[in-house]
Amino acid sequence: MKKILSSTVTVVAVMVALFLPQTMSAVGTPAGTIIESRSKVVFTSASGAVSDTVYSNVVRFTVAQKAAVNITPTSNAQTTSRDSVLVDYALTVTNSGNNADQYLLSAVSSKGWTTSFYFDANGDQSLQAEEISAGAITQTASIDADATYKVFLRVFVPKDPSLNGETDTTTVTAASVFDNTKTNTAQTRTTVQTAYFPNIVSGWSVTPTNPSPGSNVVYSITMTNSGSVAANEVSFSDLINASQFTFVTANTSTGIVNTSGNPVTWNIGTITPGGSVTISITLQVNSGLANGVTLNNTLVVTYSVGGSTFTVTSNNPSAAIGIIRGVEIYPLELSAAKEPEDTLAYSFTIKNNGNANDVLELAFTSSNGFSSWAFFKDLNQNSLLDAGDTQLSNTNGFGGVDVDTVNAYDSVKVLARLIVPNVSVDQTQEITTITVSSSFDETKMQSAKCTTSVNIADLVLIRSVTPEGSQKPETEMTFTVTYQNSGHGKAYNAVITETEPDSMTYVPNSVTINGVEKTDGIDDDEVMVTTVSGRKSIFINLGILNAQSTVGTITYKARIN
Repeated sequence: MKKILSSTVTVVAVMVALFLPQTMSAVGTPAGTIIESRSKVVFTSASGAVSDTVYSNVVRFTVAQKAAVNITPTSNAQTTSRDSVLVDYALTVTNSGNNADQYLLSAVSSKGWTTSFYFDANGDQSLQAEEISAGAITQTASIDADATYKVFLRVFVPKDPSLNGETDTTTVTAASVFDNTKTNTAQTRTTVQTAYFPNIVSGWSVTPTNPSPGSNVVYSITMTNSGSVAANEVSFSDLINASQFTFVTANTSTGIVNTSGNPVTWNIGTITPGGSVTISITLQVNSGLANGVTLNNTLVVTYSVGGSTFTVTSNNPSAAIGIIRGVEIYPLELSAAKEPEDTLAYSFTIKNNGNANDVLELAFTSSNGFSSWAFFKDLNQNSLLDAGDTQLSNTNGFGGVDVDTVNAYDSVKVLARLIVPNVSVDQTQEITTITVSSSFDETKMQSAKCTTSVNIADLVLIRSVTPEGSQKPETEMTFTVTYQNSGHGKAYNAVITETEPDSMTYVPNSVTINGVEKTDGIDDDEVMVTTVSGRKSIFINLGILNAQSTVGTITYKARIN
């Protein structure tokens, strides 16, 4: 360094950074880049004639990896032309970090549908057979910084025509393997359009339901396409049970009926959205069938949507030879916990399982002799006892009450109401058996059980006085009363009364409740002290004591005369 003769110098300081040029990634400088830097000072003499340069030591550090990811497109939507179909979404995963990384892939369907991922090997955004055969993936391969990895999300729309018009939202997440807190999401929305016949498995009906041998029955159904797309190649097939029926005739509101053989078939063609068809078949019940024989006849429905064919078997309408009686009540067990004077209502459904109209009888038995049970028809079917619900009565002169005429296979909601009586034991278990029976055949019955726990209050008072033992006149004594509701029901309007003991004088304003001082006058606190027949009476109003309450403490003082 050159020697400076003057005592005054001019100094210029410069920081110098030394590093190799690098390409910037989405989140900045690539991981592994080494950055070096040092400082430089340039200074001169006062006149500027002499100058010099001094450098500091070199400092260096390495750029660390920072993870980031993006999925595109962030949202996508498709509409199907049928149910039971696979829907594919092309997605691109971009490594937006500054070093190579892998990403875990996951998908959550709002409707719980099955999803899977496949690698788009040729990047053409069209899922090929060989890409499927390569197998589903759960994570990407290693992706360089700023590079992309193309995948498919496959969503399976299940076979369910009632999904028509509904939309599933599937959320796709990519999470960095290097740093799993770094994620990105995208959403796909799949709207289902398909043909839909709501009553296809329940609308096949028969009349009458209790035919005689040799008489005719008519099976029929009206099907309406409530879906968004047409149902094509619609057909019906009825394989007649020759041991029970003989064919008479068949009809349809549109299309062609083929009655030349068994099964009888109906070829309808296309049913557009909102369109409908009604078909029927008349069969003669074979002679010689015994009373009570159940008749069996189902319908097979076939149609196609979007190139897929669907085959559905209808219900088997209930019918039997002659009149068959049967009843049902459900649920079979109910339970509740109540306090005396509460109004309790258990909700039941009773059903006429017979094939003819019936009057359903209701009766009850009580394990504790509770006699205030009453039955109501739940008119609005909300399982609650409302003002509009009507109390059932005896309409046919039989014992007890009944639900007047209930059609074959129909059901009625009823409410069994009890105004809970007083009991002497907390948590008394009342078991009530509700029985429904046929008024035409009392052997056809079923019972349900109601278990009611009656909860009552159980108050415990413990009294003590201090100081203990023999005491002299004018000694001030402290009386302590602890109280607790150990029962499972509330205690209402609880008032503890303390009377000034013989040969003692109550100390004014000495009452405390749980350590809080109270006054004797008529005011807002719980204590009132009055004179009754020349003696002080202390009234402590505790109001409501909740079930299983904590222990409370009352104290007051009195002086020995």
